Amino acid sequence: MSLESVDMEFSHERIDDDPPCSKLSSLETTDLTGNGRPDIIVTGMGGNPTISVAGNRIQVPTHGPLSRVTPRLETNIFWYENPGWERHTLATETDLHPGVGTDLADIDGDGNVDLVVGQGFGRSNVYWYEQPESPTDPWQQHLISDRFEKYHDLLVADVDNDGDAELIGLSQDSETVFYYDIPAAPSQEPWPDSNAHIIDEDIRIEGLAVADIDGDGTKEVVAGTNVYHHDNGDWVRSDVCTGWDDTRVTVADLDQDGTPEIILSEGDSPTYGTHPGRLAVVEYPAGSPTVLKDDLFCPHSLQTADLTGNGYPDIYVGEMSLGENASPEQLVFENLGDGEFRDHTVVSGIPTHEAQLVDMNGDGKLDIVGKSYGPAHHVDVWYRH
Repeated sequence: MSLESVDMEFSHERIDDDPPCSKLSSLETTDLTGNGRPDIIVTGMGGNPTISVAGNRIQVPTHGPLSRVTPRLETNIFWYENPGWERHTLATETDLHPGVGTDLADIDGDGNVDLVVGQGFGRSNVYWYEQPESPTDPWQQHLISDRFEKYHDLLVADVDNDGDAELIGLSQDSETVFYYDIPAAPSQEPWPDSNAHIIDEDIRIEGLAVADIDGDGTKEVVAGTNVYHHDNGDWVRSDVCTGWDDTRVTVADLDQDGTPEIILSEGDSPTYGTHPGRLAVVEYPAGSPTVLKDDLFCPHSLQTADLTGNGYPDIYVGEMSLGENASPEQLVFENLGDGEFRDHTVVSGIPTHEAQLVDMNGDGKLDIVGKSYGPAHHVDVWYRH
């Protein structure tokens, strides 16, 4: 397949250049209105907003009196209605400080998707927000747990192969991989301690996926560069690779051989890592990382999907800015189907964080929806031509 035969052009739409919160942490998409179009849910940690002074964006100090006031003036969870992008408040509570850990799932079994949110730096709560009859009304908050601290990645999936979904999470500051059985009455606060299970401790990681990656018919937990196997009630850990900084993780059968590969990107490197960010594919369990790129700046967005229509999943990765990277890029690694990849720069100059590949306008093509992390704050869609 030649480079010229693949159309990788995207057009940009700025959904919001002045969100009601700073340090935008998570992004989820789902159809809340029932019109067949995905809406966009955004969370933000807050506490570090900008204000406009003489046409320039000035960052509010993070220390002193203003640092205590500004979080209470921000909306921490909100959503955009597609089409038109009217913004709605999802959570009315202030100073929530939600981190990157979020997921969508029907927690209470009423047929409507709910939102699971974990707090970030220095906070210990995990909540689920119950979708009301009208999604434009405030969603009711329910406390799941305050047992751990700083959640980076939450996922609702069947992690112990019992046929029921659980809530699995990574607590970075408590250095714990855990999961909760969802109780029959999920509105109880907090969920019972007896529903909590520890997979691993004394490990600080990020990046989470659940999949049968070894073809044995049962699902494994991929957390960072570790794989956890559920064996007769015990959890057994094995390494995917070593020497990697904090990673984003996804799993896909890239070569269509029936067994998926693990894809890793060092989402916080080099700013919070030891070297420029790498993107790699790993054949588990025997393979070592095949590095596709080794000079990325904080590639915190990582997705896999077939963008070319050749039946093989491609890899999308997007860079952050953090006020250090003046030329962030978003790239698609075209999967040629023979273990080879060809990279395309599809967006230049606009940073993104936790972006997703979703058909936003119903034309059958996957678009990119994302938002920045900071210091500038904006929400964006790039439509595939």
